[in-house]
Amino acid sequence: MNKKVLYCNCGGEIVSKEIKESISKFLYNEKVDAIQISDLCGLCVTEKPTIKKIFSTTEPTLVIACHPRAVKKLLDYAGFKSDRDSLSFLNLRETSVNEVLVNLKAFCNEEPSIQTEHISEPGWPAWFPVIDYSRCTGCGQCADFCLFGVYEKTNDKVIVVNPKGCKNNCPACARICPHTAIIFPKFKQGGAISGSNSIDETAELQRQQQDLKSILGSDIYKALEQRKAKRQSIIREQAMKKALEERDNAKKN
Repeated sequence: MNKKVLYCNCGGEIVSKEIKESISKFLYNEKVDAIQISDLCGLCVTEKPTIKKIFSTTEPTLVIACHPRAVKKLLDYAGFKSDRDSLSFLNLRETSVNEVLVNLKAFCNEEPSIQTEHISEPGWPAWFPVIDYSRCTGCGQCADFCLFGVYEKTNDKVIVVNPKGCKNNCPACARICPHTAIIFPKFKQGGAISGSNSIDETAELQRQQQDLKSILGSDIYKALEQRKAKRQSIIREQAMKKALEERDNAKKN
């Protein structure tokens, strides 16, 4: 049976240049049946149909990317159910160059084939959160905190509706999430926020308490209400600005 390699040549700075160059060189020299993706995070937002098509395969497929937990939640966000038996994962954040190449050699096809490359949107760092719904309770604290409309809160669920509104390298909403349910795949410091499969619940609870106090102060509920009010004010200002622009354009025409 044929096999396939899906390789995310991460657009962030979380995977070493040495590892990325070694993988690219191996795939090129061995003519592996591989699909190279410039940035899986970005494509899961801008090219969801492409992602679903790429991953909708019955062939045994090795996904070379970052933490598997983060990758699976990215694929879920793109509309592809990641719990398929045909998929296996190689974690570039926790694997040495030699281990990567050993795993690749053990998996890859012997027959050469054409390689394909998919490139994410230029200039966008693809920094945004995905939600681990196995941990999320739908409390909406992230939506109340975020000033940029990244989240939308419904009666029983929070969803990421505006990933491009997220500010680059800002993981504050993940830091205050009471259930460690928010993942930023490009978070450099690693740990639960980056999507690590291993979560020290006690350590995360202690970290959350410290972050809540430093970010929101002693009165968390009051701080969240203030953030929510500020967000609504921003929305009103943006709506007014757009209305004035439309009025001015109408006058010109």
